[in-house]
Amino acid sequence: MRLCLLAVALSGAALTVATFAFFGAWRALPVALGSGIAAGNLWVLGRIVAALLPSEAAGARAQSKAGWVLVAMLKMVGLVGLLWLLMRHGGISPLALMAGFGALPIGIAIGSLVSDRDAPTEDGT
Repeated sequence: MRLCLLAVALSGAALTVATFAFFGAWRALPVALGSGIAAGNLWVLGRIVAALLPSEAAGARAQSKAGWVLVAMLKMVGLVGLLWLLMRHGGISPLALMAGFGALPIGIAIGSLVSDRDAPTEDGT
């Protein structure tokens, strides 16, 4: 998960630099903002999923899944509300903001391609 998050941040930085080079700072700011929101959204989603899937059985029985569902719903409402405020009152270009969100699928694809899927065994091999 950390590798995917790092790949999202790096691809967002690359998209921001490319936008700045070709279109200027006025268009690069919403791209940077969109990629930052995408990376933050992925981090929060990873925390929610990690909390919902504990490693031991006792932890799975003891936790309240309803609380995490509420957190996930609040995250979505907050995300939509933030985007609405930015586009409605902040003068942010929706197209440039969506270009920043493009860092999310790019980073997840890169992170999943280069991640090590082999789980270490107890003997270290």
